[in-house]
Amino acid sequence: MLVVSGEFDANQSLNKFNRAVVSSGARVIVFNSPGGNVGSAIRLGRMIRAAGLDTLQVHQLQCASACSLAFLGGIHRFAEPRSIGIHRAFLKPADGMSTQEAEARVQFGTAAIISYVIEMGVDPKLIELASTYGKRDLRYLSAGEMAELRVTNVAANQPPTDTSQVPTVPNPVPESAPAPEARQEPESIAVAFVRDLIEHHGDNDDFAIAQAQASYAPKVDYYGKPTSLRSIIQNKRNYYKQWPDRVSNVRDESIAVTCANDRCMVSGVYDWVVRSPSKQEKGSANFSYTISIGPYPKIIAETGTIQR
Repeated sequence: MLVVSGEFDANQSLNKFNRAVVSSGARVIVFNSPGGNVGSAIRLGRMIRAAGLDTLQVHQLQCASACSLAFLGGIHRFAEPRSIGIHRAFLKPADGMSTQEAEARVQFGTAAIISYVIEMGVDPKLIELASTYGKRDLRYLSAGEMAELRVTNVAANQPPTDTSQVPTVPNPVPESAPAPEARQEPESIAVAFVRDLIEHHGDNDDFAIAQAQASYAPKVDYYGKPTSLRSIIQNKRNYYKQWPDRVSNVRDESIAVTCANDRCMVSGVYDWVVRSPSKQEKGSANFSYTISIGPYPKIIAETGTIQR
């Protein structure tokens, strides 16, 4: 195991971490961090995933705020109950920054976090939950919440290594530690990506907009027309304003996916219900998304029809 300690600093070099992993032979990463810079935590999480490492968190050490994002990089992820603390992202004020600029940066940052969380195979509802807690009001997750949100993917009684002897210096992990899983197939990544987008668009409006910003490419073939991300977001804002209460569920048996050359097409049917203070409508719709997989999945084409 290898312990990562201290705060995450902005623009922090991760060369030391890489050298420590190589020299120690570590296969499990443990954290002792109160958080820090979100961008650095995400970069470390992606490095952990690329290296095929597992993550582990125990009560006697701390992993809160931005550290929770780094933890998500593990292939196998185990955490003791209430050992992972979350809260909404915030921006340290900078000299000369207007209120509008600060709000725009926070919104962009939230979109980047959601994109990363989806990339790691975690339910983006984690960020919606975090957004309801301030930085001085950490929310520690229960075992059930971590499993449901896919923060952990190893059963609570099956940690990837012995948690009773967490080291404070790098040590080789026992040979009995589980081998990293194979990388997810692009088909499963694409289906999970689309399902999250459809089924969470009825969540809190700010969260839904941030998720959309993270999910679409700058230019999209949108219902047969080249459309900018800005126009798509405005279209969704108008829709959310018209229908503040929205529920959508994808029919599992309807999903079809094909992938080639880092692009996947996902199609299927979902059932929907929308409500305003004075009206309710419901029905079903066909959907079709083309996604550029790569390191950051992005929608490059979308179409669909309401079933009559």
